[in-house]
Amino acid sequence: MLDIPKIEVVLHQAKRWDMDFPLFGSHSHAHLFQPPLPEEDAAAWEELMEVCLPEDYRLYLTRLGNGGAGPAYGIAPFRCPLQDCLREPAVFSDDQAERFNDLARRWYAYFNEDEEKLYEAYCEQTPEERRMGFNDWDNSRYRFIENTVVHFLFKSGQLFIANQGCSQDICLLLSGSHRGFCHGNSREYDYSYPFWYQPADHRAAITWPRYREALTTFEDYFMDYVDRVEKVCDELTGEKRRQFLREQAQVRDFQRAVEAKDWTAALTMLTGLEPAALSIKSRSFYLYHEEALKEHLPDRPEIPLFFQKVDKTRRYSAGTEFTCFWSEKDSGDDYPRPHFSDFLETFAEAE
Repeated sequence: MLDIPKIEVVLHQAKRWDMDFPLFGSHSHAHLFQPPLPEEDAAAWEELMEVCLPEDYRLYLTRLGNGGAGPAYGIAPFRCPLQDCLREPAVFSDDQAERFNDLARRWYAYFNEDEEKLYEAYCEQTPEERRMGFNDWDNSRYRFIENTVVHFLFKSGQLFIANQGCSQDICLLLSGSHRGFCHGNSREYDYSYPFWYQPADHRAAITWPRYREALTTFEDYFMDYVDRVEKVCDELTGEKRRQFLREQAQVRDFQRAVEAKDWTAALTMLTGLEPAALSIKSRSFYLYHEEALKEHLPDRPEIPLFFQKVDKTRRYSAGTEFTCFWSEKDSGDDYPRPHFSDFLETFAEAE
């Protein structure tokens, strides 16, 4: 079972002390949870779908939050999906080993076949008046694989719960011998989805016993993130802690000036800061106020100059900006960002 007391203690510390987000993707949730999923909503979904959520995952949703803090970009919210494929038996199971092996072979073969030679053979065997062009033939070939292989390897009996970056999704198995286990699930071989062996000169479709080794329980998947976050906080130097304390005090003073509509005082504080020396988290806070500052002090060149400097400090990953991760509303994306009011609370003075 998830160690709820440890999770709450570690993430409470992380919300305060992790201000540079060295763990990949943690900038997107800042170790904050979305509001928990009501118990009655989870129960209603289970009754309607005739599927029971794995215990640890259900505990995460109803006790900690319906998405938010977690490995990489965090755990995606559970939106009570009504998808028939979730009821289907997962092929990632001991009793499905032979079927898994067959599907893995076919998926591997699809990615390693010579399309041009296959199309040439198709043309030789098909009268010209019935022959499809290459694109139509290739699309038809993929649709067949989609229906007979892809559906079962990537949809049946598994729930999307997270993304590790690029095409590497994390799915939770809802049935079979490994119900409650997670696995990386990517359709792109370019991202090393383990449907083949390494090294490259010995590649072959993976078999169930080998693939089973890549599975991990939801508990282990989530607690590994908690342990790594704990290490980040424990290893902060005294100098970093003093820097973060100063920044937290500066943020609180700035926010009080904004709430009092004392824009002159806010500007004075802003011009005393050097963006490059600030943590990612503090830079995100000041970015939130950029438009308001420009609106109330339109003729002060110090403001655009400050934010130009902020722009030079930004870090990007796949087009996602690292220094601005709060939101004012749930966009409906897989990963709704923390609301600014929740984000602001993490700068509060320690009790």
